[in-house]
Amino acid sequence: MSIQFFSSSINDDYLKKLSRKAIRNFGLPAVAVATMNSREIQAAHLLGNRVFQEDEPATINDFFHIGSCSKSLLAMIAGRLVDEGKLQWETRFFDLFPELKNQSRNEYYDISLEDLFLCEAGILAFTSHEEELPELDDNSASRTSQFVEFLLKQPPAKPRKNNGKFDHLYSNAGYTIISQMLEKTTGKSYLQMIAELAKKLGIKIHHGWPNSLGADQPWGHMIANNKTVKLGPDHEYKLPDLIAPAGDLAMTPPDFSEYIRQNLAGLTGQDGYLKPKTFQKIHFGYQGFSLGVANGTLHRVNLSVINGSAGTFFCQAIIVPKSDFALTIMSNAGTGAAQMPAIEWVTEKIMARKFNWWWKALT
Repeated sequence: MSIQFFSSSINDDYLKKLSRKAIRNFGLPAVAVATMNSREIQAAHLLGNRVFQEDEPATINDFFHIGSCSKSLLAMIAGRLVDEGKLQWETRFFDLFPELKNQSRNEYYDISLEDLFLCEAGILAFTSHEEELPELDDNSASRTSQFVEFLLKQPPAKPRKNNGKFDHLYSNAGYTIISQMLEKTTGKSYLQMIAELAKKLGIKIHHGWPNSLGADQPWGHMIANNKTVKLGPDHEYKLPDLIAPAGDLAMTPPDFSEYIRQNLAGLTGQDGYLKPKTFQKIHFGYQGFSLGVANGTLHRVNLSVINGSAGTFFCQAIIVPKSDFALTIMSNAGTGAAQMPAIEWVTEKIMARKFNWWWKALT
């Protein structure tokens, strides 16, 4: 017999209380939280301001940068092409670009679409702003192609394992190579593919920082050493265009929640943008880190985790298919001590209430 120490209901009022505490305890400018099942968004709340210490409330129609959550959208595009028989997860890069083979290092000859999604292709990471991008022809329309050619001429960043794959190295640059493979397959640019995906999913997706749409959108913030720095539209900080496919998209809280709901629906066996088996492959095909998405077990609950930050926003989704449950959290602050603890604190409280982890709820 189990003892229930608190109500397990999660409603708008409960999320409002959590949001208020997160803002007060961690100094976040704004936070948006939602929970859902595969059929509908069940509870949601947005609290806070677009700009830190300025009295301009964020709204549900505002965009929040989703960072590396963008990788899962790239997996959705690839999964659709696999479902349609236009591409395979095992398709090798040089099957599509044989003309580049002779000028590339032979260690990369067998890397596949799946290897790149798994970050097991040996490609340089470019996950730190300390890494220098190559000097390319700024006047050329093929800067991304030049970057891919550059990457394939560099020594592998990781050694091979016994199975012939490279050791895992989380690589933003690898997702640029993926985008090139998808562009070659579809004949469309990355941004065209994203626009098409948004239309088919019935959601809005913006490329770039939210305040690139205007100063009346949420600004990004960096929090470090108990100091919050706001980044306006004219700030020089940005994600390099050469690794944009790895993490330079933004969504509104309702649209991000709807995107996650559709993933949850697919993982519970419902047909949608992808076949259920393709959703399963993306989220749980490999243990730990699958196709642009992480997974794991928390207190015997199997879950998929999608999160990302390009430094000034943070976005996270937790999906629990067996319980037909998911949650999303978005904030316009990143970097430093306040970022992850705030998101993890909100996540922990919701999961504790949902699954009756009373020992977590009391802390």
